[in-house]
Amino acid sequence: MRTAHRVRLAAILAVGAFALHQLRYLVATGGASASEGHRYMADLLPPIAVLLLAAILATLIRGTEGATPDGVPLARRSATFAGALLAIFIGQESLEGLLEAGHLTGPWAHLAHGGWIVLPLSLLIGSLAALLARALEGVERAIAVVHARRRRRSRPPAVRGRALPARRRRQSFAPLAFGLARRPPPPAPA
Repeated sequence: MRTAHRVRLAAILAVGAFALHQLRYLVATGGASASEGHRYMADLLPPIAVLLLAAILATLIRGTEGATPDGVPLARRSATFAGALLAIFIGQESLEGLLEAGHLTGPWAHLAHGGWIVLPLSLLIGSLAALLARALEGVERAIAVVHARRRRRSRPPAVRGRALPARRRRQSFAPLAFGLARRPPPPAPA
């Protein structure tokens, strides 16, 4: 159950980190990120889509298993998501600075050329991520309630009065029942 929860959080963070990176360059430079060595971001869309599918499946699994959602306050969850998104962005840009020849490096390079916009964007996207996590937990609760009702309905009916005698099944003592056949089965056709 914890694995499903972690998969869902990883999917939310992946989508948030992608959105933060793309919005930072869209707002600050008018979308000129592709010329600065950010072309690889388009290649990340299929894995992010798989993670989103995994998050939906994790929500369904947790709902059918009757998992209880975390009782973390929304403000604390928003701050945690915002901090994680900011850390992911700084790590990503630092790695790009090491790998790309013309990329800015240094401790304040991330804030240069309109990079300061990352701070309010991370707060906004962190809040949206927290709301999305809360909404998925609500779906999880609804699935758990429906699943619990179905489980209660599927119990066998109670027998009133005298119980019927149980029928005994005769076990077959044929040689094939115990694997004692004289010859093996014919080979499978090729």
